Amino acid sequence: MIDLIILLSVILVLGLLIALKLNLGLSIFLSAVLLGILEGSNILALLKNVWGTVSAMDTLEVLIIVIFITVFADILSVSGFLEEIVSSFSKIFSPKIFIPAFAFIIGALPMPGGALVSAPLVEEGAKTSDISSNEKTVINYWFRHIWEPVSPIYSEMPMNAAILGVSIPFLIDIQWPVSVAMIISGIVFLLPLIRINGDSKRENNFKFYLEAFKSIIPIIIVILLILVFKFSIILSIAVGIIYVIVVKKVSFKKAVKSINLRSFFNIMFLMFSIFYLKYIVIGSNAIAGVYKVLGTYNIPDFLILFLLPFIVGFMTGVSNAAFGVSYPLLLPIIKPANIVSSNLFIAYLGGWLGVMLTPTHLCLSLSVEYFSAKFKGTYKILVKNLAFVFLISVIWLFVLKFLK
Repeated sequence: MIDLIILLSVILVLGLLIALKLNLGLSIFLSAVLLGILEGSNILALLKNVWGTVSAMDTLEVLIIVIFITVFADILSVSGFLEEIVSSFSKIFSPKIFIPAFAFIIGALPMPGGALVSAPLVEEGAKTSDISSNEKTVINYWFRHIWEPVSPIYSEMPMNAAILGVSIPFLIDIQWPVSVAMIISGIVFLLPLIRINGDSKRENNFKFYLEAFKSIIPIIIVILLILVFKFSIILSIAVGIIYVIVVKKVSFKKAVKSINLRSFFNIMFLMFSIFYLKYIVIGSNAIAGVYKVLGTYNIPDFLILFLLPFIVGFMTGVSNAAFGVSYPLLLPIIKPANIVSSNLFIAYLGGWLGVMLTPTHLCLSLSVEYFSAKFKGTYKILVKNLAFVFLISVIWLFVLKFLK
């Protein structure tokens, strides 16, 4: 019971620190330290965790990726590509189409911190509309994650398939209702937030389509290199940066000056804090302790299936952790002999909801940081979408039971 109380206490403290408008990275870091102390870690152990986080390969990889993404976004802006993209697309499509489309297309790339690639496009596109910072944050965040439940190239897919002993198509067949519900939710709740200003006349001429295509060549290059030619994310973005610099003749001095150092270091510390919390959660016995408590008090299976991935997902903000930590513990319920589809769907829904709801989710925190949004206002919009997907998912569970 003590582990459950500790985790809930840390979640409450994190929420309180954010409500008090403390720096987001610092709020997460202090919550991680609190969790470590409550779980019995001393100062030396906490310092070792700092070094372990900084030196971990996945932390370093994500830090380098986000550095390249930040530079890429800044170079796109200073070179004029962002303005060209929005200008050309606004001649062909309504902002209600191209603003969410930017996030949706970039979301096809399983890129840590990829919200920073679509965010400048959403920001520039929003100049043609009347959208608040909180609204831009949720639009950027929501539409880029529609792919995750069904895309085979997201890293949790092969991991989950291996843990459960099933194929990736089998997982997609279980999880697709979440993506469909997200699309419906985005159309119903988010598109109306994009209030169009000015002339709504659209062009339908090949010349304008060609202009639009030319404007997004740097992004197309990155997407093709990653998805088709299987280049690393870092190398692919580096090629995109070089293309922009060469084509637009951006000087080194201009490129360096375009980088907002204060924002850059805030993002770096935020990312470190998220990974620090993740490693403390995974390194402690808290999750195993929570699972034991849930079983001891005869909690119904469906609640255990939902709550364990939800708690891990909320604490870490990482899908790999949410499922990689909880699924092995839940195997006796998910797969007593063969996979029980409804049980797997409940577990996935819990992990998905925890990851999408938490401020420790890198894409959400980066979007809030980029658009200078407020978590309170952002959550007012986001919660409606999450509640809608949850409701549709519950209805789908009853359908599964009926079909069974």
